[in-house]
Amino acid sequence: MAVYFDLHSHLLFGVDDGAKTKEEMFAMLDMAYADGTRAICLTPHFSPYLFGDTYDSSQAAFEVLREYAEKTYPKLALFLGHELGYYGGCIEALGRGRCRTVAGSRYVLVDFPEDVEFFQIESAVKHLRSAGYRPILAHAERYRCLASHMTWIEDFHDSGGVVQVNAADAVGCWGRSAKALWKRLVKSRLVDIVSSDGHNLTSRQPKISVCIDLLSRYCDAETVRALTWENAWRVVRDEPLGTVTKDDTPERIPVATSERIWGHGRNEKHGRNEKQGN
Repeated sequence: MAVYFDLHSHLLFGVDDGAKTKEEMFAMLDMAYADGTRAICLTPHFSPYLFGDTYDSSQAAFEVLREYAEKTYPKLALFLGHELGYYGGCIEALGRGRCRTVAGSRYVLVDFPEDVEFFQIESAVKHLRSAGYRPILAHAERYRCLASHMTWIEDFHDSGGVVQVNAADAVGCWGRSAKALWKRLVKSRLVDIVSSDGHNLTSRQPKISVCIDLLSRYCDAETVRALTWENAWRVVRDEPLGTVTKDDTPERIPVATSERIWGHGRNEKHGRNEKQGN
């Protein structure tokens, strides 16, 4: 059975537009595990104008999920981050630790409205990089403006930027234009990570397997594994993406071990205490 690392998910209950109840959160984790997911980064939205400051609520929900996972799936790895809805004051929020990077790394999962103007993405990437972060474009296939700026995506990708796409968009979850750009990005070798962006048990499920057949048409088996497993491990270890040997990424890693890699205490790279958020 293929195994996956889901780097973009909204399982945490009562935090954003993801799981609404504890029971739904547990059921979503069950669904993801049955699909082959063996590592997950929980990335609730950090968009103060939409959801408020989700630092405390996400930490509390994460602890509930971790307790369930330790009892039910002891070999499952859990990590915590945020999906940053880019806004003017976000660099300060990142610096203070209120908005989490991906598992305490320098990587930031950044989100924009699907009708975002290209210059806004370009400007956001420059600001994040100048502050020392490595941007990951969340569900890049949804930003219609990028279809006419493929050269910029190539430059972004070649300079260390990370392009993430959603598995379900390969089969039309977000409409024809997103599906078309998804295929174009994959065929152009501009995708680094495939995630579920799972929000619920019905219309936006936490499954990665839905795109594997299509992904395998355009990529060899080694690349498919990199996009769905190995590259995500590089991110949580704060490493540049590239070739990963089999010995570098264990098939399974316990929750307790994942906490030791990037715990929820002091983040040495940014000199802050994530429990206190300052």
